[in-house]
Amino acid sequence: MRALQTQTAAHRRDIQTPIFPDFSRQVVCIEGLLCDAVTFEEAKQRIVSSIRETRRCNLVTPNANFLRLIRSDPDFRDAALATDLSVIDGMPLLWLARLLGIPVRQRVSGSDLFDALWADTSEHLSTFFFGATDDIGYRVRKRLSEAEAAIECAGTLSPGFGSVESMSDPEVLDTINEAHPDLLIVSVGARKGLLWLNRNEHQLSAPVICNLGATINFVAGSIKRAPVFFRRSGIEWLWRIKEEPALWTRYALDLATLISVLLRQVLPWVVYRSVHRPSATQLAAARIRHYQRGDDEILEFFGAWTRQNILPVRDALAAAYLARGNLVINVDGVSYVDATFLGQLLLAYGYRRRMHRGFLLGASERRIRKMLRLHGCDYLLFAGQPGSDTVAASEPCDAAGTLGSRKVCERKIASGGTP
Repeated sequence: MRALQTQTAAHRRDIQTPIFPDFSRQVVCIEGLLCDAVTFEEAKQRIVSSIRETRRCNLVTPNANFLRLIRSDPDFRDAALATDLSVIDGMPLLWLARLLGIPVRQRVSGSDLFDALWADTSEHLSTFFFGATDDIGYRVRKRLSEAEAAIECAGTLSPGFGSVESMSDPEVLDTINEAHPDLLIVSVGARKGLLWLNRNEHQLSAPVICNLGATINFVAGSIKRAPVFFRRSGIEWLWRIKEEPALWTRYALDLATLISVLLRQVLPWVVYRSVHRPSATQLAAARIRHYQRGDDEILEFFGAWTRQNILPVRDALAAAYLARGNLVINVDGVSYVDATFLGQLLLAYGYRRRMHRGFLLGASERRIRKMLRLHGCDYLLFAGQPGSDTVAASEPCDAAGTLGSRKVCERKIASGGTP
């Protein structure tokens, strides 16, 4: 009997909700963070459709705290890029995006998304809450059971204050999966929550998984959410400090990072962009070279790439990301890139890491390295093969050498982004 129970538990843990890499996502790079340029309603509908289709949606909600952590913690950075939907949760990121000329329309708070799902009686969803204390869990269950709302509580579990490893015990994962939730909300802190989800994603059956921080406390009523005025004005942090004074240290460190990024990267990029913005002719001349070298897929980019001609980039990455070996991208022939092009590179890197496959970026030219640095994603030069956080960039792909038996595909880009 014991052996049968063990076998059954193992079977449950092996159940995986499918991941469907989507390079049609309107993603951008905001100083090293991957963000979807979506409206609030679009984000909500993606969550609902993922639940209906039992399709994985790993929701990430970057804010100023993420901006600081990705600069000091490669594991957190990789977890933040392992996403199916990454919404701009913090107003400072929205302000940076607008300074950078990135077309993002509005802030999409994770807590607001939960509230909208809660209020939408046309959908009935079950939610499992992983985090906080037993008392908070009891209050969440009580409140949701008493409310006539679209969300029911499938269960709560308090993991305590252990490590990511201790919280990943098979019995913990079984408890969550046996509740069959549509939505799994993790609330154990930004860093630990994302690392836990990244570690256990393939053993969780809930279609939508996310780390929503204080949402569980808002639902329980143990912490009051900031009034709408504070949220819309970008001063919600003042309210949060009033509610949780211990947060002031985190916000002070986040502010220091914001100032540093603004002075050292954002403003210099604004100047660089004004001087080097490509012409329509340069955009039309951009091209991609795609070929195989053993099990590796090689993509070489040439010319200027922006959101105006991004379609061939999406197509090329979608065609190459399943490589059994490394996905090798060389950008030494690139004269200009914007946040949309770099967003696609971050998207490809995130998907490859989730698949435990290699990603190598070759960029030896000083010009392209400067653009990567000003956009906060020069870490791609040192990220790479599975199991390694600091793999040196690959040698430049052979742009003009003998092709031999390699299959080569060149795409020339017409004006307007048509391959």
